Amino acid sequence: MAQMQIRETLPFDRRRNSRRPVSGEALAIFTAGVGAGSLTRVELINASESGLAVCSPIAVEPGAAFSLMPHSGHGSRQTGIVVRCESIAGGYRLGLRGRTMSAAA
Repeated sequence: MAQMQIRETLPFDRRRNSRRPVSGEALAIFTAGVGAGSLTRVELINASESGLAVCSPIAVEPGAAFSLMPHSGHGSRQTGIVVRCESIAGGYRLGLRGRTMSAAA
């Protein structure tokens, strides 16, 4: 995946859970409504107990469901909701709120 410029979390961040950097890639399916989902590769940025930040080459509407599989094949499939989509150089930074995020990193 092409290098994307990523803005780091600020020290005075509003989040209740601390974030830890993670690295690697995953395959993601994003689904909004009843239609077929969009399959894409994403780059992992950081994780917390309740969520994950990833870089995606496609924009995804907040509220869309996601299913995430680590590219390595190790680890559990993660599911949840897209809560943020922010345009960055070379793609989009997505905020994902998951049901089982602790196993993502």
